[in-house]
Amino acid sequence: RGAGFFHNGKMRGEGRSHRYAVGRYHRYGVTFRKTTCSCVEETPRSAFNDVKKMMEKDPTTEYKESLHNRLFLAAFRYMVRKESGIKSDLPGYKGLMEESQKFMINAKQDEQKDMVVYLMSLIFDPLKPVWEFLLVPKGREPYPWTPAIMSIFTPFFMDFLVGPSKPNLRPEDNKPGGMLVEKCRWLEEANCKGMCINQCKLPGQAYFYDGLGLPFTMKPNFTTKACQWSFGLRPLAVEDDETIPKGCLKGCPTKLMPVYEDDKGQDWI
Repeated sequence: RGAGFFHNGKMRGEGRSHRYAVGRYHRYGVTFRKTTCSCVEETPRSAFNDVKKMMEKDPTTEYKESLHNRLFLAAFRYMVRKESGIKSDLPGYKGLMEESQKFMINAKQDEQKDMVVYLMSLIFDPLKPVWEFLLVPKGREPYPWTPAIMSIFTPFFMDFLVGPSKPNLRPEDNKPGGMLVEKCRWLEEANCKGMCINQCKLPGQAYFYDGLGLPFTMKPNFTTKACQWSFGLRPLAVEDDETIPKGCLKGCPTKLMPVYEDDKGQDWI
């Protein structure tokens, strides 16, 4: 978990047991192993009640929870539950947070990333013919307009998960194709570097490049909770990215690593 992903000399997840059953393979050859603790056959009535709970508004949040955002959230939570086998009884976004935290604690880094990549493939692969016709021809470089188009349309589809965002110029080269998430809801509510890196940044970058042929960089700011997305640019490896702090964030609810005092005075632990 976190940027280093190491604890007591071992990769996080090594040397400890996991509550997993035998998994299955999807078309990319990645194995997914589901937890066995919460598989209960659902009736139509219970499924309907679950969807209603997943769509409930959070009266305490500052984030916009429109009807389309709540529909997207319910659909996403359903997919996460199906793949992870973990179910929370909490409503709305808080339930998604609890399910994701439990999955992070019980899964290795690669298992977290691979599950999200698989979910993205379920969503985007049916659209590949359109994608390859308009944005990234199969086996070729993206069209020049692709990064700008992505920065314009992505905010509508990602608002339910990360909160408000807007197109901007990529800071790396001052060209169109950037998108700024003003205050990432996922990062703010999780307050966990591991969930940000393993369940958002790494799988997002991996699927867009390996699955869709578009280089993509996500740069979260762990101080302000903003996140810069740059379509068309390849990311640094996590271990080479100096903007990712050591250890866990202060107040992280899933902290497993010892306390660190950051030499930049940003109070990371």
